[in-house]
Amino acid sequence: MRNLGYRGFILLTTIRLITAASVSYAGFERRAAGARSLALAGAPGSFGEDCWSFYLNPARCANLRQLNVFYSPSTLGLSEIRTTGISFRGHLLSFDFGAAAQTFGYDLYRESIYTVNLSRPISDFFFLGCNLNINHLFIKGYGTGICGSIDLGTRLFLSDHIAISVATTNVNSASMTATRDKLPQTISFGCGLVSERVNVAVEYFKELGFPSSVRLAAEYSPIREFTLRGGTASGTNTIHAGLACRLLAFELEYGMAYHQFLGITHCIGLSFKISGGGASEFESISKYRSALRSR
Repeated sequence: MRNLGYRGFILLTTIRLITAASVSYAGFERRAAGARSLALAGAPGSFGEDCWSFYLNPARCANLRQLNVFYSPSTLGLSEIRTTGISFRGHLLSFDFGAAAQTFGYDLYRESIYTVNLSRPISDFFFLGCNLNINHLFIKGYGTGICGSIDLGTRLFLSDHIAISVATTNVNSASMTATRDKLPQTISFGCGLVSERVNVAVEYFKELGFPSSVRLAAEYSPIREFTLRGGTASGTNTIHAGLACRLLAFELEYGMAYHQFLGITHCIGLSFKISGGGASEFESISKYRSALRSR
């Protein structure tokens, strides 16, 4: 490939292998964003309420103000391929509002995604959300591409502890301006158990043109200040795990994905709750839904 050299060619080829072999990491695939999502194999769409949960399901179910940053120093053992991100969520009028930016790649190949999230409760048990994304691609020696994409999601609570979710990405069939390569289009259906100490999710995930997969995820919090996480996805040969430690309004997270052939991906994240720092995620969801019922 012209102007890339042998090293660049090897890394770009590896990126393509990563895309095909694991929970999506490249090609604007719906990769796990943040340490929690990585630890849970990208499957917390039916129970997650952290700063990056909108990326898997745009529908939000808690009124939180929170800031998160994450950093992945390597992807599947390749120190050249890094991922970073920053995300904020808050409340704007009658909407739950979020804004995020993340980058993936290295000096020869880089993907950047800038997202605005809006979510609104339809009732105390039914929530809708939308992501507006600006996707930017840079390949050294080949130029850049940019396009906008839209994601939609919903979450329905069947009870205080059972929720189902549906989410889809790139509903407008966006493609890069330079190459006309369509961005991935996905759809997922999930069912989750939501509680104070245990969260469990089962999710069906399908990207158009590729085989579907089933994702499993679980969290266990023996105490409020500490959580263990794990997950897996069929057809990826990957095991995911992680943990989180909390102190007052701060939360430090670690997530990892181990592929039996390609190696390990690490991710660390730090969150700060601007409001509601003492409440657990389940308490925040319950309080928000209770306030909606009393309207």
